[in-house]
Amino acid sequence: MAVTEQELTLKAAPAEAPAGAPAGPSRLTVATAESLGLKMDPQLEVPEWARTQTKGYEKRLVARVEEYLAKMDAKLDQDDGVAELGEVTSGPYVGLDVLSSSPRQQITLPPYSPSRIIAAGESAVITAVVFINPAVDVANGFAIPATVQLANRPIRVRLEQIDLTNLTNGPDFTATGILPSPAPTLIFVNFPFTAADPGVNPALFEANVTVDIGDPVQPWAAMATRHLSRDADPGFLGLPPEPPNQLLNNIPNRYLVYRR
Repeated sequence: MAVTEQELTLKAAPAEAPAGAPAGPSRLTVATAESLGLKMDPQLEVPEWARTQTKGYEKRLVARVEEYLAKMDAKLDQDDGVAELGEVTSGPYVGLDVLSSSPRQQITLPPYSPSRIIAAGESAVITAVVFINPAVDVANGFAIPATVQLANRPIRVRLEQIDLTNLTNGPDFTATGILPSPAPTLIFVNFPFTAADPGVNPALFEANVTVDIGDPVQPWAAMATRHLSRDADPGFLGLPPEPPNQLLNNIPNRYLVYRR
């Protein structure tokens, strides 16, 4: 597949905090593609079905972050002493991280084809979820949470792909912008693409997501070592099947493009 790269400009803005959440810069805020004001070329318009699916991911991740914050608040009540500002990771505290999804397609009719097997000309979406820690952890060097430290910093979220069959780069996509103050806790970035014709031989692709804070004062970066696998894997020769929506760790995020 020929190398293509599109620069996407985003304006980050925090969404409203969940009802009942305490006010303040250290609390959970969410930015979606809509609230970010993500600007895309027409051919990169995020389809409505992808936005709907993203809302489902958002609810699950928000619940997990709220549980984490409750535990950190309880821990903070027991901590004492003063610590200097920490780096991106200090002990168990992770200031910046990113999660990705496997390719998603709109599949509404049988035979319910897998989203990781894509026919040439079909559209798909890969979602990146950036996490910026809003918790305080004095013991591990974060007296000021990452959401405050990264306020007004430039951010770059990138989907880097490689055609493993033909050993060619792309298609790659980049989203850039300035974080608000405080920075959002969760940032959802959808990267839509249309699979190009690979020719006679199916092409195997690997997708990697990175996030970078492009500021010499706060030079943080992360890569997605976990991705949410959308497809169910059927059983094989007595092995049990795997249900969909599995969170895979340190396993390449790969998909296949074929000529129908």
